[in-house]
Amino acid sequence: MKLKIMIHGAKVHNVGYRYFLLSNADNLGLKGFSARNTKSNGQQAVQILVEGDENQVSEFLGVAKTQHPKAAEVAEIAFEDYQDRVESLSKFSFRFQSLQVSKGIESILRIEKLQETMLEKQDQMLDKQDQMLGKQDQMLGKQDQMLDKQDQMLDKLENVRLDIVDEIRTSSESQISEMKRAGERNAADLQESHVDLKSYLDEKLAKIEVDISHIKARIGM
Repeated sequence: MKLKIMIHGAKVHNVGYRYFLLSNADNLGLKGFSARNTKSNGQQAVQILVEGDENQVSEFLGVAKTQHPKAAEVAEIAFEDYQDRVESLSKFSFRFQSLQVSKGIESILRIEKLQETMLEKQDQMLDKQDQMLGKQDQMLGKQDQMLDKQDQMLDKLENVRLDIVDEIRTSSESQISEMKRAGERNAADLQESHVDLKSYLDEKLAKIEVDISHIKARIGM
């Protein structure tokens, strides 16, 4: 017995549908089996050809009608008798596995290429990060130089301040000493002037007393 089964749906490709059907056909011991992805009226479809005894084919049809991969979205299942040759299950299984291996290799190669691209981008990012860190180190070095210069300027300003303070202190002490010496000289001069004035007055007073004595003697007093 031979059947042609058409499974239509929004998502029946790339969901493991052919492998699912092949596994069930193998479990049932079908003589002939093939399955291929196609399109019908713009919709995804899977075309299955099966060959076996009536019980095997009927049981397989029941599985196809009631079961499907979890990710599949099935809208309609149709079947009809088929008269042409059907590929043997073992031959299709070998061809299908070879196809899957080829797809697997392509996927691995794509993954490896993607990994290489990601690694290259990662290396580029690391290079940029190293460049940024280098620039940051340069900026920190310049900042340290600026801080050193600032410290040197502050030291110079402090030295200038101390020099000015010492100069003011020295000048003030010198002026105070000079003022003190001038005051002492003035006091000595005043004292000397006082002594001279007293001597002068004492001398004048003594002379006046002598003159008074002479006048008294003249007038008989």
